[in-house]
Amino acid sequence: MNFIKKIGGKVLLWMLSHKVYAILIAAALIGTGYYFYHRTHATAKTTYQTATVQKGMIASYVSGSGNLKVSESATINAEVSGTVSRLSVGVGDKVNKGQFLFYIESDSADTDLAKAYSSYKQALQSVESARTKLLQDQQSLANLSGNSAVLEAASKVEQANQQVESAYSNLLQAESDSNDLYAKYQSDPTSVTQLQLSIAAQKIDAAEAAYDSAKQSLKTAQAAYNQAVNNINTNLEIAKQQVAASEASLEAAEASADSGLASYNQQKENSSKRYVTAPIAGTITEVNIKNGDEVSAGSSSQSSTSSSSTSSSTNSSTSTSSKSSGAILIENFDSLRAIIAINETDISKVAKDQKATLTLDAIPDLTLTGKVTEIAQKGTNTQNVITYDVTISIDSIDNRLRPEMTVFADITTEVKQDVLYIPSSAVKSDSSGGHYVQVMKNGIPETVSVTIGISNDTDTEITSGLSEGDTVVTQTISAKPTSQSTFRQGGAGVRIPGL
Repeated sequence: MNFIKKIGGKVLLWMLSHKVYAILIAAALIGTGYYFYHRTHATAKTTYQTATVQKGMIASYVSGSGNLKVSESATINAEVSGTVSRLSVGVGDKVNKGQFLFYIESDSADTDLAKAYSSYKQALQSVESARTKLLQDQQSLANLSGNSAVLEAASKVEQANQQVESAYSNLLQAESDSNDLYAKYQSDPTSVTQLQLSIAAQKIDAAEAAYDSAKQSLKTAQAAYNQAVNNINTNLEIAKQQVAASEASLEAAEASADSGLASYNQQKENSSKRYVTAPIAGTITEVNIKNGDEVSAGSSSQSSTSSSSTSSSTNSSTSTSSKSSGAILIENFDSLRAIIAINETDISKVAKDQKATLTLDAIPDLTLTGKVTEIAQKGTNTQNVITYDVTISIDSIDNRLRPEMTVFADITTEVKQDVLYIPSSAVKSDSSGGHYVQVMKNGIPETVSVTIGISNDTDTEITSGLSEGDTVVTQTISAKPTSQSTFRQGGAGVRIPGL
């Protein structure tokens, strides 16, 4: 204590003898105290980000994501058993409808076709033999009767028979021409057009029709002849019975010929299935066979890298992508559309023909447009989230698009013109379920109740409470006060001389 008194006495004595220094030191102490007081008690300043009430167009959207799907595809499978050869396409190739894809070599098919054609020709020869026998029996009956009516009817039968023979000759010629053309096509599919094959088939159909018509005319004449014969004397009964037997033989031979023709046509159809063509135009997306693979109709390919089943077919599908079980898969990229999953809370807002904007992560610089064409009536439950598939057609297909690409869609559900709108961040909700905004007036925000209309991710329609040009607060930024109360020890300070 004596030490403190002693020091205090020295300070006081020094201050009395050095008044100027004392005043300066006091001023320095007061200034330093004032500086640190304001440093530790600074007032925080609040700033506001604002936006102006605009008038114009606003649209509301429903958003979702999904994948691109093709609505037209074809799975090509083996329909006859044999060995794959002349495979002419690969993944990524574009094909036209009817374009040759591959051939199935089959010795059994060649044998079955030849047997069927031989049986058909034999049946036709039997028909001609039976017809000749009938004519002979009819002439014998006419000669026995000597009846003019019978002779006249027999003459008409003869004329009708000549017409049948002529039609039969034309049919054989059409069949022969068709077989020659078909053989040429089998040797080299590119040497014969589908039009030529179609015309050849049409000629056979026409010849068959003419042959059937001639046979019908012959039957009519035959019926007239039979009626004339029935009117003659019973002494000709034996001859009539012979004629009836010959007619029955002819009918049986014709039935056998019809059966042979059906069998032959079936074998031709089976043989033609060895030439596998594209049922639709599109892009080859899978090839699961190679030359030399053994395939069986309706069963899996024996190749370790492929599988094939059932017949070729065209189908529409919206299922998730998986490897096809067919020999070749063709997909029509022009039929690509977006299948978008929309949440159950938004699906009621979606309707057919609404416009949509599509984007893809895979092609960031591409924006597509389209419209809603289909809305699923049954939802999908994924981890207790219910969504409904919405199909969106694409206005213009970009050649970079591929099936199964992830796509994002904004579906325009409502559009309003000449309405007031502000950034959605400016709209606040109160405890009663109403809405309000803060309007800047003379630099001070004032709370104003508003009524809102439609909205989207960025803007909200204001139906009452604001005017065009008003300034609203979109964000309030409050500055925090700073506190620096630590003093340095050592360093520059005030030193009392002599102490």
